[in-house]
Amino acid sequence: MFKIAATSFITVVSLFFTFYTVFSSSSFPPSDILYPVLWSITFGCVTVAHLLRKKSGMVTSGILHLSAVAFLVCGGPQFYQNIREGNDDRSYMSSPLCIAYLVWYTSLVVYVFLMCFADPRVPSEKTRKSAELDSSFLNRLTLWWFNPIPWKGARKDLEPEDLFDLNEGSTSKYLSDLWEQHWDPRMKEYLCRKELYLKSSGKDSKEKGPTLPSVVGCLFSMFRWEFLTATALKATSDVLQFANPFLLHQLIGFVSQPISPLWIGLSYSILMFAASEVRSFVLNAYFYIMMRMGIKFQTVLTAAVYKKTLKLSNSARRDKTVGEIVNLMAIDVERFQMITPQIQQFWSCPFQVFFFKSQWLFVTVGERRKSTFSDSDLFPIALALTYLFITLGYSAAPGVIIMVIFLPTNIIGSIIVKKWQIEQMKLKDERTKMVNEVLNGIKVIKLYAWEIPMEQLIDQIRQKELVLLRKSYLVRNVIDSFNTASPFLVALFSFATYVLSSPSHELTPQVAFVSLTLFNQLRSPMTMIALLIGQMVQAVVSNKRLKQYFIADELDPGVVERDLNHDVVKDAIEFENFSATWDHSESRSSTLKDLNFNAARGALIAVVGKVGSGKSSLLSALLGEMGKLRGRIGMRGKVAYVPQLSWIQNMTVRDNILFGKPFDKRRYNQVLNACALKPDLKILTNGDMTEIGEKGINLSGGQKARISLARAVYQDFDVYLLDDPLSAVDAHVGRHIFENVCRT
Repeated sequence: MFKIAATSFITVVSLFFTFYTVFSSSSFPPSDILYPVLWSITFGCVTVAHLLRKKSGMVTSGILHLSAVAFLVCGGPQFYQNIREGNDDRSYMSSPLCIAYLVWYTSLVVYVFLMCFADPRVPSEKTRKSAELDSSFLNRLTLWWFNPIPWKGARKDLEPEDLFDLNEGSTSKYLSDLWEQHWDPRMKEYLCRKELYLKSSGKDSKEKGPTLPSVVGCLFSMFRWEFLTATALKATSDVLQFANPFLLHQLIGFVSQPISPLWIGLSYSILMFAASEVRSFVLNAYFYIMMRMGIKFQTVLTAAVYKKTLKLSNSARRDKTVGEIVNLMAIDVERFQMITPQIQQFWSCPFQVFFFKSQWLFVTVGERRKSTFSDSDLFPIALALTYLFITLGYSAAPGVIIMVIFLPTNIIGSIIVKKWQIEQMKLKDERTKMVNEVLNGIKVIKLYAWEIPMEQLIDQIRQKELVLLRKSYLVRNVIDSFNTASPFLVALFSFATYVLSSPSHELTPQVAFVSLTLFNQLRSPMTMIALLIGQMVQAVVSNKRLKQYFIADELDPGVVERDLNHDVVKDAIEFENFSATWDHSESRSSTLKDLNFNAARGALIAVVGKVGSGKSSLLSALLGEMGKLRGRIGMRGKVAYVPQLSWIQNMTVRDNILFGKPFDKRRYNQVLNACALKPDLKILTNGDMTEIGEKGINLSGGQKARISLARAVYQDFDVYLLDDPLSAVDAHVGRHIFENVCRT
């Protein structure tokens, strides 16, 4: 409200200028009336913008804040002029125009001060706990909103309650849903093209298949506005980076001319300081956006890999080992997160830009005092090389040639490293798989004293992996050495050529200091090139691995026709000429063939048969985990499944049973009694609050089976699928469970 009042008051004062100028003099220059009219219109629009901002719920606006600072800077010279004339002529200070302008400028200062604070949110929105959402533009620019956390952490150990809640746009659920909105259409299009390709060319065709859906393209479509904002900030930072050499050139020229006015030198000094400070703010904002985007990439891809794992078909699950899936989430996804903060460096990449602009740069040499920068000259090294040509002329050519010579070194090195990287990742998957198998079968390995052979087997794989790593790091170190030495070599050959090419070329301070500044600014991006290439090679390999994983076959969600509206009196389960197999890719007879039966609501049905007769396969078909060949399955209501191998979480007994549902003491006790868990809880140290170890390591097989059964019973679902639930319990306990769970 105060900001709207301030802009409204400034608008009124600007209108006063207009009317006073019109009515106080019969003749006046057009600028005297145009100047206040433009101010009145501008601040009228600013007032309307504040009203719209407040109505939309925004607590701050960066555009309005920067506009206010620009107004303050633009009005400064006039304010200084009025003060100076008032000191020379006291009568001028008492004139209405001077007083009005002083009031106008003072109001503008107050308005800029108010813009440093965010508006309070309406009460209905105060549930948001993130301080970033309630901070002003200046607060966000300086990250001042984050200060309470390190201050609190310096006084005590931080607890989860001390941290801010995540913004809604940064939560895993929001990002995962957003990924599915963008990825699913791409995946459907790919599957349609793949089906057409298979129909036209056949499965054994050697023709190249359809293009895989792009993971990078999907991520860009999800975060394009953040990416483009960061691009604009990076471009601004690159331009400001090369403002200092230009201003330094002008400042040295000013010092060499003693007759120049003092205010010119002061202006150059202030501009150099302002350019450095603004670039620092802009660059920090850029890295903040990109690093936050990298964390979002990691969250999105990790959730996508996890969800894909749950939907893999049986044939695809056989091809994807546990080690490979773990590496996808732990290594490949992390590489996307690591490359994201630096990804913008590639459009300002020295070699790429200079390669396409080299012809233009050499044209610039002949017209170095008349040249102008094109739209692509925002790139750091292109700007530096261009300005070097302007400063040194043809003498900069040897340095440019050295940089061009290093180009194939980086390209060839990246190709070689990429090849080794792919082989190394395959070995890493194999090693992780082997370690998992050893850990899972550690009892058998200890029993037969197989520790040394298993260790040797894992060590052999690791040694092959280390050979590839050593070769990769050797190539990278060579590339790093070239890129680190390149700025020094460029400076050496450029200065030597400049001095030796003509007796008239003197290495004056103006030439030397400006050129050295440019060479120093070349050093950082040049040393960054090798790191970027190495990270990019790894990211390309990870991108290919993720794409191959995301296009793997999935379970068909339409295998089971689910009808959650079970109020209509119909059978709970219906099989009609249903045939299914575990693997569509293999030409074999169906595992389940021509099944026809119905299960009425409330019925208890037992499927009995010898080992391997298909009892578990029948339950898997009801869960939709088998490939349907023909027929249909209908199921009504929610389904609870208790597997033969109990699945226990590393949580308390109570949390394992509740499984996320609210605690109902009455029903909870009924479930404990029905599943015969009361005596076991009395034995445990903390009762149902006892922490269960990983995979239920501190529980017996019967206890794990009963907790797994209790979890399903507590959910109160409509259909229960129990795979041999009594095999791990004693006879009397089994009778108790059958009487109190299965028959009720």
